[in-house]
Amino acid sequence: MKNPLLIFSFVVVGVIESVWILSSHGFYRVDECAHFLYSRFVLESLPITVQTWHRPGRLWLFALPAQFGHVFTMFFCLVLFLCLLFVTYRIAKLKGIKHAEWVVLLVGLQPILFDISYACLNEAPTALVIMLSYWFHLKKKFGWGLAIASVVFLFRFEMYSFALLMFLVYLWKREWKVLPLVLLGPLLWIGYSTIISGDFFTFFREWSRFSNLEKFKPGISVTHYLENLQTIFGYGQVVLFATGVIFITRAKRNADYGIIYCTIAINIIINTLTGAEVFHWTGSIGELRYVAVVGPFLGIVSVYGLSEILERIKTAWGKLAFSVLVFSAVVFNCTLATHPRQWTNYNRVTMNMTKAARTQYPHLTLLSNDCVAAYEMDVSPAGGPYFAQLNKDMLKKYPECLILWDPFLANSIFSQTEITKEKMLQDTTVRVLEEYKYFNAEYLLLYRNVQRER
Repeated sequence: MKNPLLIFSFVVVGVIESVWILSSHGFYRVDECAHFLYSRFVLESLPITVQTWHRPGRLWLFALPAQFGHVFTMFFCLVLFLCLLFVTYRIAKLKGIKHAEWVVLLVGLQPILFDISYACLNEAPTALVIMLSYWFHLKKKFGWGLAIASVVFLFRFEMYSFALLMFLVYLWKREWKVLPLVLLGPLLWIGYSTIISGDFFTFFREWSRFSNLEKFKPGISVTHYLENLQTIFGYGQVVLFATGVIFITRAKRNADYGIIYCTIAINIIINTLTGAEVFHWTGSIGELRYVAVVGPFLGIVSVYGLSEILERIKTAWGKLAFSVLVFSAVVFNCTLATHPRQWTNYNRVTMNMTKAARTQYPHLTLLSNDCVAAYEMDVSPAGGPYFAQLNKDMLKKYPECLILWDPFLANSIFSQTEITKEKMLQDTTVRVLEEYKYFNAEYLLLYRNVQRER
């Protein structure tokens, strides 16, 4: 209570995010539905969780909250996000920034980071791990700093670059005893994969597959992230960041912010290399949320710039007017750029067909590669008695079954089943139960019975 602005800032972020959560129906696009379900049914999906895409840090972090449903998990994410903001505030205080409490708003209301902060995804927990590591570094607890930095590998392995950066810092400082801790994250993942699969080389095979994954749509340009900095971090935050860089340079304190600058730059470079079409290195297509991971670091520099401006305004009315201007810009930018989750019309088609299938044929197994169908049934997407992934092995296992064919995931590059809609419709053991067309997308609910044909 000694700092009303700090309390006010946390309340603003918490209230806006709570409203968004309570107004949400659905998941963050592309990945969150699957991530949530694999965490919810992690014990039933263990053999599949060794795949690189799952990231054991996120998988187990959300495993317990996911048992209480998606809304509970979103509020759990909100608590983690508030912890991230508090750690970032403590770092700003340690660095001697005068108006450090502003960092809560400048980080908490960054459009992309705010948008994913209540999602069952990797990026927000990754940011928390990085900031905890840097906080221990500033407190000169180097062993904890490097160990926690290494654990980031379990969430977003691209950000292992931060651990390598800290390794070089401690190597330069000749902190010999802590250097082996840089291997902690990879060793934990290797050990996890070995225990689950019984094969030491599982981790390395999965990494090889991931690095050769094709893009499911064209990649980005090499200037993609630079062109979208204001979209990722917010217009006000980017302006204040540039201001902060100028003041830090004038104060000859660039060395104090070297780790922050390097982390931001390395993150942008790595995600550009992985997402750019010209390199075509991995399946990454340049999602803006990948770069939002370093949002707290950008916020620290932004609050430095804000503080320097406030210190140079002589009158109390001037400071109040500028504060209101920044607050309004940050709040409006975030609330206009983000929206509560809503099921897409494509999702609703899948959900309606799944309901129809379970109502009319409750005894049959439904084959589908759409996790929304698994969510509607509240089952593991890895498969079980009444739901299984659509592939050749499952078609053999279930000679009588239902097939939910959607045009996006039925035979995507992630499943690579080599099962086409044309082949399914030419199969004499298959008949169409329901068909729905939405623009150019055609959804089919199919009944298959190999035994009857014989």
